[in-house]
Amino acid sequence: MLKKALLTLPILFTFASADTIRPLLQIAYDGGGDDLVTIQHDYESDYTISAGDGLSFEAGMAIDNPASDLELQFLVGYKFDSDSASNGDITWDVIPMTALALINVQRWKFGGGLTYHVNPQLDGRFDSDTIDYQFDDAIGAVAQIQYAPMHSFAIGLRATFIEYELKNDATSTANANSLGIVGTFKFGGERSRYR
Repeated sequence: MLKKALLTLPILFTFASADTIRPLLQIAYDGGGDDLVTIQHDYESDYTISAGDGLSFEAGMAIDNPASDLELQFLVGYKFDSDSASNGDITWDVIPMTALALINVQRWKFGGGLTYHVNPQLDGRFDSDTIDYQFDDAIGAVAQIQYAPMHSFAIGLRATFIEYELKNDATSTANANSLGIVGTFKFGGERSRYR
């Protein structure tokens, strides 16, 4: 699934030749939600993975309208958290696809949109115990505020509101609401409206 997501990236970057379409790269770290698993360590603190936790790398495009303060962003990425112990390791990952509408006010950007999470999964092995929790794809909402000290970079906060249902058991859910810090890199630079 990750390979399929990565294969779409060259298509997104080909749009960069248009005057108002810019490629984006985004890095974020989110935390929150229901605890999924706690890994016990003998000589260090225990490590807990929650449903909203993860480091994410996303790529996509921003559509700037020179005649207004509206910016649209479309992103696809990979979000994960993991840990290992002497007797095994575990990984929590998901593929988020997000569409945002942001208002630019001076150097601030704020707005929100929708996110669709594909294949949320907790997977690992400790000794003879196998962990394999697969959740259904889910749709949620995102609110975001960022400060852009320059046209090519912005940093800020985002809140994600989403819930996962365990596959084949809709009564088992995991709240994955999270709050995170996000950095966005926009390529292509500002272009003059006059030629």
